[in-house]
Amino acid sequence: MSDFFGKLKSGAGRVAFEADKMNRLNRAKGDVEKLKSQIQSHYIKLGEMYYTQRASMGVTGSAYDEICQAIMNLEHQVETKNEDIQRINAEIYTPQVTQPTAQTVAGPVQSPSTPFPSQYTPPSAPVSAAPTTKFCPNCGKEMPVETKFCPDCGTKV
Repeated sequence: MSDFFGKLKSGAGRVAFEADKMNRLNRAKGDVEKLKSQIQSHYIKLGEMYYTQRASMGVTGSAYDEICQAIMNLEHQVETKNEDIQRINAEIYTPQVTQPTAQTVAGPVQSPSTPFPSQYTPPSAPVSAAPTTKFCPNCGKEMPVETKFCPDCGTKV
């Protein structure tokens, strides 16, 4: 039973990891597109300035140096963001092993930083009541106590 919930928790952790990874990838890709758009606007401005000055008096001036420096800075930022994208793409999910938490009357205690309990503990049944069902250790199927083999997967229970 605990194996089933462990797999369930691991799957939920993997989904949360992949969703966070996709969010960070999309954000980084959006940043790259914004930077490229800024570079393009500088290229347009540079081209307009060059054309205007070339036609009237020749090409010189610090305005070109400033625009060229801004383009180089933005290109460096694009390169850094692309490295971030490659790093994020290379990440793989590794489940974290945690210690069992303390048990209270209300159920397992959850750490605020961990969205899932480290181990599922079913609520305790009254001591006087005899269990009428059990669960398959392989697939988690509920069945009567007298059952010897799981009707779903055939595992001996």
